[in-house]
Amino acid sequence: MPDYEVVPEEEAAEIGRRRFAKPRLPALTIERYGGRLIYFWFGMRFRDLIKLFNRGRWSFTLNCIPDTLALFLWVPWNSVLYWISEAKYKKRAEAVKLDTPPVFVIGHWRTGTTLLHDLFSVDPNLAFPTTYECFFPHHFLLTEGTLPKVMKGLLPKKRPQDDVPVGFGRPQEEEFGMMMLGEGTPYITCAWPRLGPADTEYLDFKGVSPAARKKWADAYMWFYRRLVLKHGGKPLVMKAPANAARLKLLTELFPDARYVYLARNPLSVFPSTVKLWRALYSVQGLHNPPYLDPWLDDYVLDMFARLTEDYEEDRHLIPKDRLVELRYEDFIKDPVANMRDIYRRLDIGDFTQAEGKMRDFLAERSEHKVSRYEMPLPLKRKVIERLKPYIDRFGYRETVDKALSAAMPAREKEPS
Repeated sequence: MPDYEVVPEEEAAEIGRRRFAKPRLPALTIERYGGRLIYFWFGMRFRDLIKLFNRGRWSFTLNCIPDTLALFLWVPWNSVLYWISEAKYKKRAEAVKLDTPPVFVIGHWRTGTTLLHDLFSVDPNLAFPTTYECFFPHHFLLTEGTLPKVMKGLLPKKRPQDDVPVGFGRPQEEEFGMMMLGEGTPYITCAWPRLGPADTEYLDFKGVSPAARKKWADAYMWFYRRLVLKHGGKPLVMKAPANAARLKLLTELFPDARYVYLARNPLSVFPSTVKLWRALYSVQGLHNPPYLDPWLDDYVLDMFARLTEDYEEDRHLIPKDRLVELRYEDFIKDPVANMRDIYRRLDIGDFTQAEGKMRDFLAERSEHKVSRYEMPLPLKRKVIERLKPYIDRFGYRETVDKALSAAMPAREKEPS
């Protein structure tokens, strides 16, 4: 699979040495692009794990067998802990008042939604789903005080796709929680990447039956109620890029919710998203290497176009005073000032209690490395043509035209 990231020479040399080193156990050597990461599938109940194996026709590769066998040692306990947790917390969760509307951070993958979510997360008056809650949704109410301490050594220090820190207590996408609950999500592609994209209809529920859509919505609210209970009724800041394509459902479930939408130059977003999925399909695949060459570029571009088209089609469902749209390039110039403006426009709360913590967070992340990418000219043209409405809508025309011109051979620039 092409890698469009521009890697410094010293890093590229080290990557090359590791990649071409002779493995000690060839049959068990596993490609983990971006490093190792605990399987998501540890958070499933046993019945959902078996369904996952069945849909992939149990096509494990030998090098994934050791990690897969470990699933059988842990996953059955999720059901036991679920039954105990529900016996203790179900009545309280179902009785919880949902009178504090959530804030939804939306926008395509790699547009800066993680940074925005992180900044919201330091506000003591707000709450957010944690990585542990999203990876173990069945019983986090019961176990979050103990198991993360035991399991923290299983997590890497940083995400496999970028320089962002990882931790069970950090903000996470609720989409992973839905996957652990056995609901449809494009993220399920991570399990069997050689079989190509899966559950893409769950990006926007187009083609999903009304019964399946209701089942998904019920599961979402089941999870949401338990998050509200866990966090004492504070307003929740939820973040899942796919939610930008689900506004019809979200505005039904949460009529008073607030939304912040981030856009970003697609010539930056596209290759970064390719890297994201390449990393996750590698570290999460139950067969490996994932062999993504035939479909990944087209998949990323199709999903980008679908998500933005769905958003444009349905954003009118959000009242104007409950939606803020920002370009990442503008947001990053002064994140604190932009956050202050978001709080004001969406009437989120007292910004003064969050401002200092946001400044501290940004100071800690000042050494964050941003990857650079370079795509071949035909691919740039393809991305620009397919995403023309997005480019024009968010004011990227001049930027992408300059990038395209700079990449063109001199003979193509000459006037006829």
